[in-house]
Amino acid sequence: MPDDRIVSALVGLAGACNNNAKTENTDALVIKALSLPNDGSCEAGIRETAEEIRNEKFAVAPGCAICAAPCGNTSDYDMTRLYRAEPKIREAKQSLLAGLAELAGKLKKDRNRDPEAVKFLYKGLSYIGYDLEPADFAEVLAEMRELVKTI
Repeated sequence: MPDDRIVSALVGLAGACNNNAKTENTDALVIKALSLPNDGSCEAGIRETAEEIRNEKFAVAPGCAICAAPCGNTSDYDMTRLYRAEPKIREAKQSLLAGLAELAGKLKKDRNRDPEAVKFLYKGLSYIGYDLEPADFAEVLAEMRELVKTI
């Protein structure tokens, strides 16, 4: 599973991309961030990447950087929500994150990135930020498994 700081910032970036056009750098950054190893070997890289994600979020949605009344759509995700969620929800979100990391790793190696798979990364990250029912997560997990198989 990706580092919490990366996930937190990526959920905010995905929220920004839901209502704003991505930059030419957004997809590559999301793929890079999701495929970073979370084994303690690159602490500085994780911190730098989390900051890079936040900067990208404000490039995608510049008004959010100066908003006097933030709506929360582009806020970093509070990972305690994931860890305090009921077990079925927590497990589903953790499975989704692991699958997103796997998908990103495959996309990182693929020069002809499947646009549907890239689009799914944002969908999956958005789902992490939502408070949904287990059945909702079951559907998105099934969709992810199919995508992982085809890449």
